[in-house]
Amino acid sequence: MKTHSLYPLMFRPQYRDYIWGGDAIATRYNRANTPRPCAESWEICGLPGHESIVTNGPFEGVDLGKLTQTFGRDLIGTKAPDPERFPLLIKILDVHSRLSVQVHPDAEAAKVIGGNPKHEMWYVLDAAPNAMLWAGLRPNADLTNLAETSLVSHVTHPGEVYDIPPGLVHCIGPGNLLYEVQQSSDTTLRVHDWGRGRPTQPEAARVAIRTELQTMALPPPATKRDLRPRLSTPIFDFATLNLSRSRTLHTTGQSFMILFCAEGKTTLEHDGPHPLTLMPGDSVLVPARQTIVLHPFAPTKLLITSL
Repeated sequence: MKTHSLYPLMFRPQYRDYIWGGDAIATRYNRANTPRPCAESWEICGLPGHESIVTNGPFEGVDLGKLTQTFGRDLIGTKAPDPERFPLLIKILDVHSRLSVQVHPDAEAAKVIGGNPKHEMWYVLDAAPNAMLWAGLRPNADLTNLAETSLVSHVTHPGEVYDIPPGLVHCIGPGNLLYEVQQSSDTTLRVHDWGRGRPTQPEAARVAIRTELQTMALPPPATKRDLRPRLSTPIFDFATLNLSRSRTLHTTGQSFMILFCAEGKTTLEHDGPHPLTLMPGDSVLVPARQTIVLHPFAPTKLLITSL
């Protein structure tokens, strides 16, 4: 497979029809093959058994796990903790009814209760009037009986960013369309699920909960061309870029770059023979040590994630 050079990669989305989903992913991004309801679209994933499949260029049909094992740090960069494991999972979430009250473990808690640590963040793509999420515990919250009233509430607005570190109890309310960046983990501990009959893990959750953690909405940057990180975590960096003219971007040997087109339309030129066109809802993985040139057709907003 190394007979071909690396190039910017696009992938087939993987859909999840959880009970709290809606139809915003299908309608907003013109995706006719989504289930009803569609709660999540896994845009880029290297989890074993759920690896994303390439849809463009010589590696079409190859999964991300195979590519990572073959190219290692040439694909994901030197900052990745494991050269043969893709470190992030990128999702779109359409919340039509509220999620469970839940928490994800950090590395210390995962050693005790099992699973994998999970740090995540949310970018608000869209929010209905008075849409809300809950994150962080109120003073003197009862850990044996957590519900919305035990958590700090936030009214959501498009363009906001929320950092959700492991150990932070959280819940997303209806009317939110979110872009999620997270560690490559599928470990979720439900504390309360509104009587919907799904299993909960309250005892394990209490091991994972870090009562001191809080979060706040990070508003959009003041300058429209700002590419400085909106959020820097120990796992990943997240930035936004508003394109009104052509722009050249470089990845270093330290990290890949993931671009998501939130608004607008742009071409992406690279060293390969076939430029890409990014429309709203499109994701692309730019390997380490690459140069790309973006030519917007209209004002375009890109969400950019790296290690």
